[in-house]
Amino acid sequence: MAAAVSIVINDGATTPVAHTFTPIGKDDKGVVWFEQTTPAPINPMGAKRIGYKQSRIMDPRGQLTGISRVTLTLALPSLEVLGNSASGLTPPATLAYTEKARCDFDLPERGLTQERKDTRVLFSNLLTNAQVVSAIDSLQTIY
Repeated sequence: MAAAVSIVINDGATTPVAHTFTPIGKDDKGVVWFEQTTPAPINPMGAKRIGYKQSRIMDPRGQLTGISRVTLTLALPSLEVLGNSASGLTPPATLAYTEKARCDFDLPERGLTQERKDTRVLFSNLLTNAQVVSAIDSLQTIY
């Protein structure tokens, strides 16, 4: 088992910006990383985060199926300030919405390492396909 370490990934800006996610810890839902900014975010509600969980899939009778599930999540919250400082105090930002992504990999334990690698790489490349990019970035439907 590997220890959780910081993850650095670039965003999709015209001039990409590297975002550093630091592991916060492990709980019953898996491992969580929060984006660390300098200085620390004024409102932690706005911190970008990554989640990871790995589990073994059970059948309806509670028997192991020989399949492991790896789940990765990404949450990008956006804050907004409602109101102004007319009273002398600026109200704190509140959560406006959160962009979320979730990816589940169901991986048979008897599968080969190369097959799992192919699944990961093909999925990664799928996310760069023009149809998929248009569906996600521009909300264009595929028919």
